[in-house]
Amino acid sequence: MKIIDLTLELYDGLVTNNDLPAIGIKDEPLEHKGKHDSLPKGFRTKLISFSDHSGTHVDVPSHFSVNEESFENIKLKKMFGDALILDVSMLKATDEPVTKDLLEEAERRQGVYVEKDDIVLIRIWGQEWGKEGFFEAQALDNSVAEWFIEKQVHIVGLDLPNADSNQDSESGIHQKLLNNDIYIVENLVNLEKLPKHSRFLFFGIPLKLKNATASPIRALSILDSQLI
Repeated sequence: MKIIDLTLELYDGLVTNNDLPAIGIKDEPLEHKGKHDSLPKGFRTKLISFSDHSGTHVDVPSHFSVNEESFENIKLKKMFGDALILDVSMLKATDEPVTKDLLEEAERRQGVYVEKDDIVLIRIWGQEWGKEGFFEAQALDNSVAEWFIEKQVHIVGLDLPNADSNQDSESGIHQKLLNNDIYIVENLVNLEKLPKHSRFLFFGIPLKLKNATASPIRALSILDSQLI
């Protein structure tokens, strides 16, 4: 069994979305709580703070509607299963959005095709996460959202911090996908290590966060056809 970690490493001060605060991972001072003397020697703990949309994370319908599904009742069966990658990183410039035609071209080139209930990962950036131009790169256009809705996939995942184009202040791609019960995973890494011509298993289990609009996940792929 070969496991590939698709998760961005988090550290203190990391910014994974320019509209969100930096991640904080700091030593937690315990003395002021009056507990220092009762703790075992060498005891350490960290105070962690971040937006629920930090790092490699999954968005669910509550991202845009307070009455929609949140993480205490997320459909966990959607978060693991049969997956494929579509690599469009060499088919477009970074300032051009991903279109349905580009994804269908990637299907033809790779010989793998999107099916109902699939988890579809899209390699768009094609470079090291966070390098110059990363936060300005264009993601998905409306034709892609309509295509995935028609295909009835479970998850759309990508290696950018936002599934929407930077000019879309209404987050139209998010709203269309989430309103059709398609989860969105952002900030994936190591997509170049995945097989382009065959399927694999994907796991991305979120934290059980009540009333959250997203959750960091540990995204993994398992390259063993016997497990599918």
